[in-house]
Amino acid sequence: MSTFLSPDRVLVAYGSPLGSTAEVAAFIGENLAEQGAAVDVLQIDHVGELGHYDRVVVGSAIRYDRWLPQATAFVESNRDTLSRVPVAMFFTCLALANGSAKGERKAAGYADQLRGLLPESSDVQVRGFAGVLDPSRGPLWIRVLLHMLSRVSGVAPGDYRDWDAIRAWALGASRRVAHTEQRLQ
Repeated sequence: MSTFLSPDRVLVAYGSPLGSTAEVAAFIGENLAEQGAAVDVLQIDHVGELGHYDRVVVGSAIRYDRWLPQATAFVESNRDTLSRVPVAMFFTCLALANGSAKGERKAAGYADQLRGLLPESSDVQVRGFAGVLDPSRGPLWIRVLLHMLSRVSGVAPGDYRDWDAIRAWALGASRRVAHTEQRLQ
């Protein structure tokens, strides 16, 4: 049985320069579709009109301690529409890769930044996930930068994403939204 009341239209929009956040977005979309939603998973630059979506999930990688500029611009330019539908936001970052208290504090700060993008919506769900450090991805200058990041951060190259946690968040967000809609009817 679906946790959605009807075949809702859900947008999962993402910013992902190297592809790992795109993979998370696709995974979230697949899990929401399994719950009965009609899901579009689109790179932020390819999103058109939002008016026909019942809910929106927006995700981005963290770069230089911020969401990608196009993700922030997307939320800011669509603030009015997003304030009228349930919204969930996620980010991927290496701060969560080693499970340290310092990394958790950094991630909490990122989450606070994202909640501030939609201050009129008190029920925005935000979650961070560990990302991928793969120095073989991207152009040469990115590969060099990722090698340096690995040395400076102490995070070894690898895929730190927790797919079970991502699935649980996606499914929890869908159940929470369905419950909220039932109360409103």
